[in-house]
Amino acid sequence: CFKLSLKDNPLTRRGILSTVASIFDPLGLISPVILAGRQILQSMCKENLSWDHPIPENLRPQWEKWREELQKLKDVKIPRCYHPEGFGSPVSVQLHHFSDASLSGYGRCSYLRLENGDGQVHCTLVTAKARVTPLKVTTVPRLELQAAVLSATAARVLETELSYPNITHHFWTDSKVVLGYIQNEATRFHMYVANRVEQIHQNSQAQQWH
Repeated sequence: CFKLSLKDNPLTRRGILSTVASIFDPLGLISPVILAGRQILQSMCKENLSWDHPIPENLRPQWEKWREELQKLKDVKIPRCYHPEGFGSPVSVQLHHFSDASLSGYGRCSYLRLENGDGQVHCTLVTAKARVTPLKVTTVPRLELQAAVLSATAARVLETELSYPNITHHFWTDSKVVLGYIQNEATRFHMYVANRVEQIHQNSQAQQWH
């Protein structure tokens, strides 16, 4: 669960950053909530406002509503048990990584899927991450590729941290462009794409992507 103790920071760019950064969520379980706050902050950055400039009137209602709704997080409870009692020893351990992107944000989430000898299946959200899109205008396929990089790097970390042996990874994206980048071994890509495809190949195998 989440226990918030928000200070009454001034309604400036500096105060908003302080509020957003004060929410402790290392596993990314409430990433969609925090992303909304970061998008408001980014809107102020786009207008080149100084750190102590008051929030514009067009963003003020959006910010006040977001900050008010943060209190509802106190009622959110997320089970953290990956291996339920009485489930028995798993015969199959899989991590499924989903990535997606839009013009307002991109991210990924990872689920642990256990199956026991009786064919019973248990799935649990393990970690997630969401980021605002860069201020520099870019295309959705490139953002989808960046989200795929987050999935690939998270897979390496989770395999190290989880104590299950013989974990198999499955990566999922709704971008056929990204799948084409990952599975293409003949074309030489531009630097932006090439660097990120290389990161994906270092942390996963092309046949693991769907």
